[in-house]
Amino acid sequence: MSGSIHFLKLAILAFWAAWFAIVVLTNLFGALRAAGALSREWKFASKNFELVEKAVSIYAPPAWLPRVLFVGVLAWQFIVACLFAWALFASLRMGVVAPVASVAFAAGILLWAAFMIADEITIKYAMEQPHELLFIAQVACLLLIRLA
Repeated sequence: MSGSIHFLKLAILAFWAAWFAIVVLTNLFGALRAAGALSREWKFASKNFELVEKAVSIYAPPAWLPRVLFVGVLAWQFIVACLFAWALFASLRMGVVAPVASVAFAAGILLWAAFMIADEITIKYAMEQPHELLFIAQVACLLLIRLA
């Protein structure tokens, strides 16, 4: 395999590992800020928890439901981040893209698919486009890694 193609594949794995790790952290800090454990001035925090609350509010769910959903999302994102990190380090060690890379991409792609379904259920069509783009980006990266 060409050295530059292998480097590109490793860079893609590194990007997704870093991106998902940052997403987990900003979502975790966002949840802590929403719970009052961090001050409102804390900057390194997403507003995704509030978006989940707003999305499910059309069905007037119990107060615990958005929290449970968000914890599920955080756990899924953490697993995906770990899978991409594992894929990167295993690929560095093996000298070729490790099979776990496909598992990492599958977990990420399924996350975006779940978000797209949730967007439809909660009638949040404006939120669907970013999820569709991330879905497409991960499929494209997987294809590049497996076919190049």
